[in-house]
Amino acid sequence: MTESYLEMTEDEFDKKFQLMTNHINPWAGWAVDDRGGCLFETYGPEFDFVRRSDLSRVWTLIDGEHGDMYLASGLHYVNRVGYLITAESVPPSTFIQVHLPMNHDETGLDCDE
Repeated sequence: MTESYLEMTEDEFDKKFQLMTNHINPWAGWAVDDRGGCLFETYGPEFDFVRRSDLSRVWTLIDGEHGDMYLASGLHYVNRVGYLITAESVPPSTFIQVHLPMNHDETGLDCDE
């Protein structure tokens, strides 16, 4: 049972957690510096690796409302886009959520900038 809920900015997440590179897929998304991508797929060998990982280090990238995205600590299935794994664990009984706002134009539609 989760006892504490924390919200974090993307900058706070980046300062506290170091992402593990996806060693299975050299073309994975969510690239950090020149190390390669860190996003793991929701199926196949990448998902098998995520499920075998320490779940206190697993994060789910979730498609949220109005086109925004969220990182949620733990392994989740609903609206999942992919998974990240960090070197650091989330403390026991803690749920962390990171809001990742996407760019929107005045109509509320996603825009590429």
